Amino acid sequence: CDIWGFGEGGPFSHLKAYDLIVQAETGLCAITGTQQGPARVGVSVCDISAGMTAHSAILQALYHREVTGEGASIQVSLFDAVADWMNVPVLQHDYSSYHTVRAGVKHPSLAPYGAYRCADGKDVIFSVQNDREWVNFCEKFLKRPELTRALGFADNMERLGHRPQLDEIIELRFSELSCHEAMQELEAAGLAYGRLNEVADISRHPHVRRVEIGTPEGPVEAIAPAAIFNSDRPSLRPVPALGAHTEAVRAEVRAGLRATAASE
Repeated sequence: CDIWGFGEGGPFSHLKAYDLIVQAETGLCAITGTQQGPARVGVSVCDISAGMTAHSAILQALYHREVTGEGASIQVSLFDAVADWMNVPVLQHDYSSYHTVRAGVKHPSLAPYGAYRCADGKDVIFSVQNDREWVNFCEKFLKRPELTRALGFADNMERLGHRPQLDEIIELRFSELSCHEAMQELEAAGLAYGRLNEVADISRHPHVRRVEIGTPEGPVEAIAPAAIFNSDRPSLRPVPALGAHTEAVRAEVRAGLRATAASE
C-alpha cells in the first residue's frame, strides 16, 4: 500500500502535500468556518482520512486474498481521501445548484440545527431533523405552537431561507434559560442536544474513556482507542525510549539481507 499526497499520474501528482494544503485544495476549507471567512478543520483530517482509508483498503485486500489467493496493490492519496468526503457538497452543487454556505456552528442545510447562547453564557447545540421534531420544538420548547406552519417556517427549506428571523426567536428563548434548564427542556421535547465544549471540557468529560500508556517520562492517560473488542479495556504497549529498538531493527534487517543473498 502506497500513501501519496496527490496520488500518482494526475496533473497535481508532483506537488508536495501537507494537511492544510489538501484541506484548501479539496474545498474543505470553503465549507468550514463562518460567513466572515473559511477555516481549517481543527485536527489533521487529511492525514487521518488517508490513514483510515489505507487501513480499510488493506483489510479488504487481505480478505480478498484469503478468499481468492490474489494479492493487491493499493494506492491512497490525501487528496483522494478527503475529496471522497466532499461528495455531499459536490453532488449538491452539481445536481441541485445548492451552494453550501459556511455556517459556523450551525448546520449548512438544516434549520434549526446549531449552537445558541444560554442565560449563563454557556452554549447549547441542538437539532431538528424532521417535521415531528419541529412541531415538538415549537410546542414544547419555544411555547409557540403557531410557528409550526407559519409562513417561512413550515418546512426545512423555508426555514433555511428565513434563518435570521428564526434564529432571533430561538436566541430569545435560550436567553431566558440556563444551560441546564435548556437541556432539560430539549430532552423533554425529544430533541438531540449537547454542549459546545472547550478542550478542557472534553478532557474531564465523564463519558470519555481513558487508557494509561507508559512513556520514558512516566505514565500518561490518553483518550482510549474508539474500537472496543469483546468489552475489554484496551492494553497499549509503552512508548519506546529513543533507540530502544535500534538493535532489534538492525538485526531484522541484517537477517533479511542474508536471506535475500542466500536465495540469489
